[in-house]
Amino acid sequence: MLGITMVELNDNVRLVLLVGAAALLVFELLNMPGMIGGGEKLFLIDLITDSGMDHFRPDTGFSTQDIVAVLLIVVMGALYWISQEDDLDWEALLGDDDDEE
Repeated sequence: MLGITMVELNDNVRLVLLVGAAALLVFELLNMPGMIGGGEKLFLIDLITDSGMDHFRPDTGFSTQDIVAVLLIVVMGALYWISQEDDLDWEALLGDDDDEE
């Protein structure tokens, strides 16, 4: 049987993981067909660094940037999922009371 290692993260860190993964997913879905740049794709590495290449280029489709972004989305989502609390108080959630009358 596989043992599951739980990662304990603060709720604020979990929220940042969830919002970051969602924002990156939306960015990728809009950037791949060129909807952000008016038909051209935005390359973030060229925008951040001084690579000498234009940061908006007409080559839409699947690129190395998209592979890295999808991997980041998967890792952030997995960390969010793994770090969820497993010890839920089901009696408090369901409203079951042990007070028998």
